[in-house]
Amino acid sequence: MRYFNVDQIYADLITGRTTRTLVYSLLVRARKREQPGRVEMFEEAIRRFDEWRATPNFTPVTN
Repeated sequence: MRYFNVDQIYADLITGRTTRTLVYSLLVRARKREQPGRVEMFEEAIRRFDEWRATPNFTPVTN
């Protein structure tokens, strides 16, 4: 899937439609291709997801 904004990535991470590992690999690929805008987007999504997971009483969203 092609991601266009942080909210889209973050929502997919929370719902389980994508994994943190996949998003991180996309981040690394964007770094190699020298795409600073996409690198920033993936870093922000991972940061927000990690904060969400670190909250007390974390329970994953299930469909």
